[in-house]
Amino acid sequence: MFEKEQLPVLRTIVEPLLPRSRGDAARDRAQQFLDSHIVATSAFGSVPYANGAMWATEENRSLGRFLHGFIFFGDWYGTVFEDPSDSTRQNAVEAALGIVQRWSGLYEEPADSSTMAFHDETTAQRLIALISLELALTPLAPEGVDTIIAPLMRSTAELLAKPNFHASGNNHGMFQDLALAYYAVMSSTDSLGIREDYFTTAMRRLKEYFSECFTAEGVHVENTPTYHLMVSRHVASVQRIAAAAGHEDAAYYATLISNAETYATHAIMPNGVYPPVSDTQQLDLSRSGMQSIFQSPEFAFASTQGRKGTKPKKRMLVLPKSGYAMYRSAWGDSASTFAFFSAAYNADYHKHSDDLSLFLRSGGVDLLSEAGPYGYNYQDPLTKYGFSQFSHNSLVVDGRSLPRTDAKKDKVTLTCTGERPDGFSVVGTNARYEDVVHQRVLNIREVEGVSELDVTDIITSENEHNYQLLWHLGTEVEVVTHGHGFELFHEGAKVLDLMVRANCPLRLSLHEGRMKPRPLGWRFPNFGEAVPTTTIALNFEGTNAELKTTIRLSGGCFNYVDRGLSGVDSEWQRFDAEIPVNYLLERAASARGKTRLVVIFSAINQPGDFTYNYKATVDEVDVNALYILDDFGDQGSYYHSDHGSEAIFRSVQRLISDVAKNLGIEADHIATAGSSKGGTAALIHGISLNVGRIIVGAPQTRIGSFVAEPHSNILEFMAGGTSAEDVQRLNSIVPEIARTVTPDSQIFILVGEKDHHLLNHVVPLVDGMTSTPNVTVLPNVTHGDIGRPFRLYLSASLEQWMEGQSEFFLPYALTEGEEVDSVRLRVYLPTNLQAAFSLFRGTELVEKIHYSANEVVAFNELEPGRYRVRIYCRSSSDRKTCAFTTRLINIASKDS
Repeated sequence: MFEKEQLPVLRTIVEPLLPRSRGDAARDRAQQFLDSHIVATSAFGSVPYANGAMWATEENRSLGRFLHGFIFFGDWYGTVFEDPSDSTRQNAVEAALGIVQRWSGLYEEPADSSTMAFHDETTAQRLIALISLELALTPLAPEGVDTIIAPLMRSTAELLAKPNFHASGNNHGMFQDLALAYYAVMSSTDSLGIREDYFTTAMRRLKEYFSECFTAEGVHVENTPTYHLMVSRHVASVQRIAAAAGHEDAAYYATLISNAETYATHAIMPNGVYPPVSDTQQLDLSRSGMQSIFQSPEFAFASTQGRKGTKPKKRMLVLPKSGYAMYRSAWGDSASTFAFFSAAYNADYHKHSDDLSLFLRSGGVDLLSEAGPYGYNYQDPLTKYGFSQFSHNSLVVDGRSLPRTDAKKDKVTLTCTGERPDGFSVVGTNARYEDVVHQRVLNIREVEGVSELDVTDIITSENEHNYQLLWHLGTEVEVVTHGHGFELFHEGAKVLDLMVRANCPLRLSLHEGRMKPRPLGWRFPNFGEAVPTTTIALNFEGTNAELKTTIRLSGGCFNYVDRGLSGVDSEWQRFDAEIPVNYLLERAASARGKTRLVVIFSAINQPGDFTYNYKATVDEVDVNALYILDDFGDQGSYYHSDHGSEAIFRSVQRLISDVAKNLGIEADHIATAGSSKGGTAALIHGISLNVGRIIVGAPQTRIGSFVAEPHSNILEFMAGGTSAEDVQRLNSIVPEIARTVTPDSQIFILVGEKDHHLLNHVVPLVDGMTSTPNVTVLPNVTHGDIGRPFRLYLSASLEQWMEGQSEFFLPYALTEGEEVDSVRLRVYLPTNLQAAFSLFRGTELVEKIHYSANEVVAFNELEPGRYRVRIYCRSSSDRKTCAFTTRLINIASKDS
């Protein structure tokens, strides 16, 4: 209760809280109604008044709130109501009275109204607007105020005071009680006794609400930082009103404001705005006026990006009872790393299905983002999307989002397992699913000053489900996807990569600006504004699953080696099959080259280093060349399997078949090639597709035995485990496929005599095949030495293949000698093989060198021209000869 003598002071506090929009833009919007009977808005465009027909729309709830709440009148104060022109001012007064009178005639009773006419919060906004109208119009049209404004104010205040109309427990009820308190202070429409009763009712309800709507850690329960600010602003207003009225709750509100400030400070991103979680609108906090509410130097520092105030002492804040964990690498640096993790279900209002969502910003760019809010029209598919799990970095089960709200607040929890000066470890749990529990373990630390994030998702259920774990990307980044992760680039520079290690088969899919069968891949910068962005979905199935995700940022040690797959100049493409596959296709220039296709498979590199092999060699041959990345897992999959699933194998097969079909090339004009792991893949895919030629170097044909020790990560990825049975399962892949080989596929294998692959892999393969491959064994060559001779072997094989010549060839290198008029030839001879050489210029035989074990020969004092060498080989045992011809080499004139 307040005393009559306190009213003047209370009015000086309340009047500035009433909505008023000054300025040219506000004047122009107000003038449009006087000129054209149009309600002009910045958010909804122009709405024709149409003698009140504008209120009949129910398609857009946000617009309905704006119109039925008379919020547009905010543009009229300080503009047309105070216009120096008597006619403009009078027109404005008459128009305002006409609008209120028309609405009162259309909507007399709540039961007869449209949905938004007597919506709980909209009704409160309307009373606040009427209070402002009474204040502005009383000096100008007192009779109109008495007959039109005052009756509606009285009935509205009476409605707001009724217990059965009060929206208790949320900010809608708060607005109702604020409106009632403002009415009690500002209006003279009712008697002082009635207004005192309203004031008492409002203050009691506000205390009840504020006591319940903040957690014990001082966080507003409505799941969004901007509503935390908005409600805190009203807490401060109520505190000033309570203090001026000598109310007993004044001290309580002062303490509440202090407690709310910590969260408000730490939730601010390095760019001075809040992250787009739940219904948060991203506004510049330095211009929000909140420094007058939160008056500490720490909040001033955070909200002004360090231009004012004092740097907070802590960079991390974990609030387990509220469900939030926040991290930043530095204060006052707009490029610093900021992470916001939410495991919060504190109230139904403004709740999105964003449980366990992680937001990440670094380098001044949103990296892992959120869609943000689209609006409140629940019939709009984008509004539904914005509320759903599909717009957040969360887990979707069986293709259906959890409801926005339910009665399972206690099923979402956050536990802190460790706090450090440089980070924290937390566990978020979401058990709102019917029979699934999702736990997300987030560990953030700093290594040599660079932030690193590790995320472990543990999904448990007693039943089989289809799962989809989503990552939403910022609008300013470009993505390069891999089999089980992705890289992000900003303005050509790599800023993040993310790699997933799972205990089940994964399929990574990419979505951008999709509307059907449901929206996916959208960002909402403002209410009603939709911008396409990229969403990465990790798809898997089963009962239980565990996904370990490593997120690495610029300045640290990335998961993936940047091999130039990004950028506008990149020619790499992504084939969208059962499992998407990255590939590079280089087309031949000549008519002959266009009739053939060579498919190159890569060997094992270091973890995260995925690239092609032998491109320089193949570039020397004019032929269509297809390079396929084996970027599955952290070190490849032999282009075959993921935890027992052969979807990778099927997808690579389909890619090769589709490329060949598009090029008009039959299987007998396809060659597959590679060494080591790449050689194994060339065998697997070449035999399966019955291609014309398979060229391999030192392949692993017993995959399980090979990877068991040095590459147990590959064994576990491909087979799903590391047991003897898993080893044997991988060992059987090549032999089973090899048994299907036909004579149509010519297989050429190069291996070193000192390479363990000879006895452990090549010999068992040959012994188990019905069609004998051509095996060349090089003396004194180990597995580590096979690279250079295989490049030459591949080159020679492709030359012969393109010429349609002999099936016999050896690795060789034909180069100019030390003298300008000489040619040097190096040929790799297998054990017990001799070679003879004939040098030709055109069809002219220039010189012959007889059989010997020499591998290097030179031809000197040559005339200018184009030369090639015919190489004859024979063994010392059977004396049978084989021959092949080298490529051409040009000897230029001495004068050139």
